[in-house]
Amino acid sequence: MSSTNPEERIADTPFQGFATSHLPLYSGPRVTIRIGSTNRKYKLLKTLICKQSPYFAAAFEGGFREGEEQSITLTEIDDVVSIRSFELLVQWLYLGRVIFGKLTPTETITAAIEFVRIADMCGVTGMETLMAEHIRAIIIANPAPGPRGSDTNTYCLISKHIISAASLPEEHPAYLLDDNYRFQKETQEVPNFSADLLKAVKATLKSLAITYSSITVKDPVSGGNVYLGKN
Repeated sequence: MSSTNPEERIADTPFQGFATSHLPLYSGPRVTIRIGSTNRKYKLLKTLICKQSPYFAAAFEGGFREGEEQSITLTEIDDVVSIRSFELLVQWLYLGRVIFGKLTPTETITAAIEFVRIADMCGVTGMETLMAEHIRAIIIANPAPGPRGSDTNTYCLISKHIISAASLPEEHPAYLLDDNYRFQKETQEVPNFSADLLKAVKATLKSLAITYSSITVKDPVSGGNVYLGKN
């Protein structure tokens, strides 16, 4: 098998090298992965998943019981490891993309965050920016009904999204608009969210533009200018 760059995702490999460097990953021995106490089990190509996941490489290629049995059971973890999040991970490992299907905007955001968290657990990278932009697009496309207010860009979000995303190592967008902000409780109780919030507020304040006729700031989610009033 030709050598490959371990940092190069399968989906990003140019056609000239794919057949020789990556095609062999789609054949060979399979390993079994079970999800917690469920009856669901998956037989996946060992070379394919081990190449992309340090977690599975250590399990199946190391001197552990999982390596001897070529089987592992992933413990279910709320908002991280579930049948849905694992199947999204499998789709990413095989295709370099995920398709959420027919979910509501809120459910899609939940699934996207769960997917990124299980990927982080397994050491799989490359989807962070893509998922952040996908969530951003959902938020912009589904604003709160009525006049623009503090909840305009948080209409599809729920408390669990904030708490779960705050557990990720990567930064994520968040901001505060007024005393009635929908996630005021989370800003006080979730330290990582509070830190990200302050960074977003700082960036927003830096975008403050004052002219002779108006005052505007840049919306950290949509990127557009928000009119705050007359000067």
